[in-house]
Amino acid sequence: MKKNYTKSVLDLMMAITFVLLMNPSVLNGLPFHEIAGLIIGVAILIHIGLNYRWVVNTTNKIFDAKLPKKTRFSYLLNILLLISMAAVIITGILISRVVLPSIAIQGGHSIRGIHGFSADATLALVGLHIGVHWQWVMSICKRAFKSKKGKLRKGVIGSVILSISILAGGIQWFSSTASANSIVFKQEQMQPNGQSSNANIGNTINTQQGPQNGDFREGKFHGKDGHGGSSNPFLVVLNYFAIWGAIIIPTYYLEKRILRKKRRTRDVQPQVS
Repeated sequence: MKKNYTKSVLDLMMAITFVLLMNPSVLNGLPFHEIAGLIIGVAILIHIGLNYRWVVNTTNKIFDAKLPKKTRFSYLLNILLLISMAAVIITGILISRVVLPSIAIQGGHSIRGIHGFSADATLALVGLHIGVHWQWVMSICKRAFKSKKGKLRKGVIGSVILSISILAGGIQWFSSTASANSIVFKQEQMQPNGQSSNANIGNTINTQQGPQNGDFREGKFHGKDGHGGSSNPFLVVLNYFAIWGAIIIPTYYLEKRILRKKRRTRDVQPQVS
């Protein structure tokens, strides 16, 4: 049971981090985007490690006719999800401007296009993944928040609320601090050594217009190179969680409908025989 709770907390943190990565201008721009991207890559490896037994057992039985179709579909979905996430991380490294600039490919517009497409594909696949496992998610939540007698566990609920509050406060603090540091950095760039010159201002403007050293470093992507919209972290999380909801809800009810048809078929077959 503790393992399931660990997996649930890890998955939730991965989900929040991933949707924040969907907008490269969130928090302090590229520094957060690239560092958090590498961290989520490590988290994926931990996630796979926690589900190692299921992966091995399902791989050995993938061609077995007795393997449930839902398990086979979930396995194939996980493979696609692993491929898309690997594409996001690899292309992210190849266009890195903060963490690994030495191995970055200059002017890699096509790679940035692949990076953005892979991120969108991953967003959709994660929504399907959650939708397929929604019953498991709800069962874990019920066990966590309700006792065997059906009473709410106030201590667990209080801990969750406190954790969310700390997380929200931390994001808000980080966002405000990053914004202040960004303003100071820009002022220092425009006024080196305390003296302002028109030449330096002109160079700053030209740098901001260039995609490689200006907007790209600050995380201001437009069009195919990134997702627009508000850079407020809370609005970003709400926006992409709503997109996931639009995928999860129909997936869950479609699966439920398929299961009902299977049960009806099983009930009818004995009567016919």
